[in-house]
Amino acid sequence: MAVHTELAPATLERLLSQYGFSPVRRVEHATQGIENSNFFVAADSEQGAVELVVTLFESELPGDGFVLRLLEALANNGLPVPVPFRTKSGEEISLCEDRAAMVVQRFRGSHPRSTTVEQCRQIGAFLGRMHLAAQPLVRTATAHPRDADWLRRTARDLAPMLGAQAKRLLDEASAFVLAFLSRSDVRSLPRGVVHGDLFCDNALFEGDQLIAVIDFHHASKTMLTFDLAVALNDWAVDTQGVTEQDRQSALIEGYEGFRPLSFAEHAYLDGLRVYAALCFWLSRLAQVKRIAGWGHTHLPPWRLDRALSTGRAKDPRWFERLLYVHVGEA
Repeated sequence: MAVHTELAPATLERLLSQYGFSPVRRVEHATQGIENSNFFVAADSEQGAVELVVTLFESELPGDGFVLRLLEALANNGLPVPVPFRTKSGEEISLCEDRAAMVVQRFRGSHPRSTTVEQCRQIGAFLGRMHLAAQPLVRTATAHPRDADWLRRTARDLAPMLGAQAKRLLDEASAFVLAFLSRSDVRSLPRGVVHGDLFCDNALFEGDQLIAVIDFHHASKTMLTFDLAVALNDWAVDTQGVTEQDRQSALIEGYEGFRPLSFAEHAYLDGLRVYAALCFWLSRLAQVKRIAGWGHTHLPPWRLDRALSTGRAKDPRWFERLLYVHVGEA
């Protein structure tokens, strides 16, 4: 179960009444998220029945309201994103069980299980449009937290969890990425506001039609092509982590329909894919370590499986597999 905080029906009713949604007709715990508590809610409003997503932030609301400003800016530019409802007093964020709470519309659609060429093209187009629409907000965006210092520190902390083969992979991938990030031509790549987490489970489709992109809580400022690298690692690979060229080409073409890439951005995309895969491998290992309460010895597979069964961590082994495939290609 992904929910960290349980909400009594009366508590949820009081929260939603601040937004003019009452009575609550149905509540369902959302199981996809791992960092916050999410609830799917059906309620009534003056305009009729509504489907909502209620999010309780289990840690501090990121970016000092930046995410809210970003969502409004994207929606104003016609992008399909969830815009927070305001309370009757005009607030987008309220307080519930000592946590920040946000209420947004629930979109129809589902997460793709096996991506198509057209879906990849639409995700690329979304990112191209988003990067342009978010440009006025760059100065207020927080820097992407998974920089070189974070990589060094996190790799050092997590290395004892790994077996010998995985440790060798970590050493090789870390050495490559740290050298890559230190290059002046890489540091000079165009920067802006990125989604930072646009995996298949953060997009909703009906068939090949993109309905919405969700979960902007990792939005930050970094190299714009980092977003493409994250997306390509999930949308344009087969079950073994090998790139599917037709889907990769469609995603990049969709992006360049709105923001053409420079020669350097094309050239360094493979290196950025290694960087993105390493970031998510380490961050997911860190989630497992916290949940398992593990110390400084090798983490056995059964303990990893037990941590994953809680629903509060995502499997890091997918990104380990990606790194085995892509380190040699970068």
